[in-house]
Amino acid sequence: MILKRKTEKTNRSHKVSEIIRKAISEVLVKNELPLDIPFELPINVVKVEMNSDLKIAYVYVVAHEKIDETETISKLNTCKQYLSREMTSLINLKFSPKLVFRNDKSINEITNIEELLRSEKVLNDLKQIKS
Repeated sequence: MILKRKTEKTNRSHKVSEIIRKAISEVLVKNELPLDIPFELPINVVKVEMNSDLKIAYVYVVAHEKIDETETISKLNTCKQYLSREMTSLINLKFSPKLVFRNDKSINEITNIEELLRSEKVLNDLKQIKS
């Protein structure tokens, strides 16, 4: 018999993910990461998702600099220990989750939708509806 893990999010996982998001945001806003070339602008934490046993935190971030998304994630991964230590000092949980950084794609989707809405075809259709 194969057991599947529950995929629905519990109230506890929402609370923990929000606590972790605030703590990581607080650390990243200071922009004191141990990097050779630091970020020019602070990085925003868009959301944090926890797995079912609250051992892994998937942190979705957005950088406002003109650098490659993979470079942002690699820089964050190099100072993962520092971020984890600082986050643990700010939160009060029994276990400190493992951090996994990912790029947030929702902002790219929003800009694509805005571009579509501003296209000439959509504007022409709107003019025809108004007429």
